[in-house]
Amino acid sequence: MKQHEREFFVARIRSGITPISNSSHTVYVHTPNMLQNLEANRLAIKAYNQAEDEGLMCEEEMNEWMIDHGLWSEEEEEAMKGIEEDIKTLRKEIYINRDNDRMRETIRRYIRAAEKGYAKMANKKSEYSQNTCEGIAISAKYKFIIEKCCTDEDGNPYDFSDMSVDFVSIEYQSSTLSEKNLREIAREEPWRSTWSVYGKAENLLFNNKDRELSQDQKSILVWSTMYDNIQEHLECPSEEVIKDDDVLDGWFIIQKEKREQEKLEAEMSGELTNDKIKNSHEVYMMADNDKRKEKIEKMNDTTAAMFKKQREALVEARGAAQQGEFFDEKINTKLTQEIDFQRFLKRK
Repeated sequence: MKQHEREFFVARIRSGITPISNSSHTVYVHTPNMLQNLEANRLAIKAYNQAEDEGLMCEEEMNEWMIDHGLWSEEEEEAMKGIEEDIKTLRKEIYINRDNDRMRETIRRYIRAAEKGYAKMANKKSEYSQNTCEGIAISAKYKFIIEKCCTDEDGNPYDFSDMSVDFVSIEYQSSTLSEKNLREIAREEPWRSTWSVYGKAENLLFNNKDRELSQDQKSILVWSTMYDNIQEHLECPSEEVIKDDDVLDGWFIIQKEKREQEKLEAEMSGELTNDKIKNSHEVYMMADNDKRKEKIEKMNDTTAAMFKKQREALVEARGAAQQGEFFDEKINTKLTQEIDFQRFLKRK
């Protein structure tokens, strides 16, 4: 994004007004005030209930209907979850390989391809969402906001003689900035210095004092605070990492997993009151439900998880296995023997 584009979007965000144009006219969409927002949400609930009474499906029911009619499948649902996990893994990998230019850009291409595949599947899944109770409710809400919050170039209420409510509503919803653009605006000029000067004083930061915050205003506050927190972090990444969304996302994921692991270890170690057990090479813990099982599984590092899979594969293949037959035990035994031999040679 070029400087003049960022300046336009910063001005638009701060004003709380979104200009919508056709070939000959421009209409200005303001954010609703509190009463208008209340009424818009009341109408959304009313529209949802009316749609439900008329027999329209909710999103969950629509999803089941699509599966029953071959328009969507449980396999595709699982595939979407798999792509999400793949993207998460790729983001961690791009952070780990951030200093390897060739590897970093290769992983970035994989991320874009995965995102493209995910978006294609998401669009297919949501193809009929506008015909659900939720879709009808959202449409009713935005229609009311557009009708009540639009002005012409002179500041007078707009009469929709040159642009329809539906046209303005669609254009307004699609004008919301992407996460990529919002992140760039939040960390670059001219927003960064504006944020530094006014900080959290929303009455100085934004012009819509008596109106609700727009989605872009909420989002840029979130990202601005996020970038402040990154700078204050004990393990603050480099400026190059902060400016690279893919790499920074990897840093976010790794930091989150680290916090979760530390919290989990502190929680689970409370159950190991015996020092001998705490310092053991292997610790067996009982799980009486799936949630606890998942917590225990996460206590294993990558190597331990790999050895566990190898043991499970051996037991499944043979039906049973004796102590000392597992691959990791054989490695550990061999290493112990080598260490003992080295100590023996030193004594000699």
